[in-house]
Amino acid sequence: MARGKGTPRRTRDLADDDDDMSPVSRSPSNAISSPRRAAAGAAAQGTSSPSRLALNHTGNPAAPEKPTRGPLPPSAETTYHQRLRQILVDHRKARRAWIELVIRGLIGRTRAVLELWVDVELALKAIDKQKTVTSSNVRAGYLFAQSAKLSEQIAAVEAVFSNLEDIVANMQSTCERVEYLVIETAKTRGTVFAFREAMWVTWPLARFADGIQSLSMPYIQSLALVRSLLDTLLTFPPLPTSTPPTPFEAESAPTTPATRKSPAEPVKTRPSNEEIQAAMSLLAVQPLLPGKASDWGNDGWEEVLAVEVGGWER
Repeated sequence: MARGKGTPRRTRDLADDDDDMSPVSRSPSNAISSPRRAAAGAAAQGTSSPSRLALNHTGNPAAPEKPTRGPLPPSAETTYHQRLRQILVDHRKARRAWIELVIRGLIGRTRAVLELWVDVELALKAIDKQKTVTSSNVRAGYLFAQSAKLSEQIAAVEAVFSNLEDIVANMQSTCERVEYLVIETAKTRGTVFAFREAMWVTWPLARFADGIQSLSMPYIQSLALVRSLLDTLLTFPPLPTSTPPTPFEAESAPTTPATRKSPAEPVKTRPSNEEIQAAMSLLAVQPLLPGKASDWGNDGWEEVLAVEVGGWER
């Protein structure tokens, strides 16, 4: 009987196995952490959260300063870099001087000439209508005074055009300087340094030379156009340059070859108003110069130099 009341050995083994698989088992995977360990785990999770990482990433809003020079340090520059920079600066001065002379000098003085010519025309018409000698002499005196002013204004316009010729000559000299610099660099430092290696950022020396040549050509062509436009705008019939002589002086004045009019000399005719307006518009627009939308205009070229030339100050 005592044997029947005991638990079989196999049954006890199965019961022990059930205790090991129960939810309240003290296995390492189900162990309850202590409060200190739980707090440390929460802090670790909070530190590695995406929002915290984003905050740390943008915590320093100060962006790195943009370098004022190219990747080539100033100490590594050669005399070729310095000479090229000076050539580029001289070319920029010439382009700015051209714009200043055309806009503030040539156009304004040419308009003053056209306005004076209107006064001269009115004086000529008034003299033709006058019947009395006294009023005719008064009108003639005013005509001579305005004619003298007109001659002065025409001389001022021609002086401005002479300055434009000097600017274009300076540009041509700059082109020759940069071309000579490329040849000299190729001889002393090699063709790779002159035609392939970057001077400051990416452009080699030869590419700067090509850019100067391409940017100078429109100014050379524009000079010829300005001369043609001025020939149209400044064409006037012969004007009196002094006070009219008295009848006695006119009769007693000797006739010399210099005072005789050559029959073969052509008489200048004033262009029509439409031709004058068209010439004035072309003079103000400067159609041969590249505009702001062009990559090879002044603005586009300055943007390239600001990036490609070390120490370039706009």
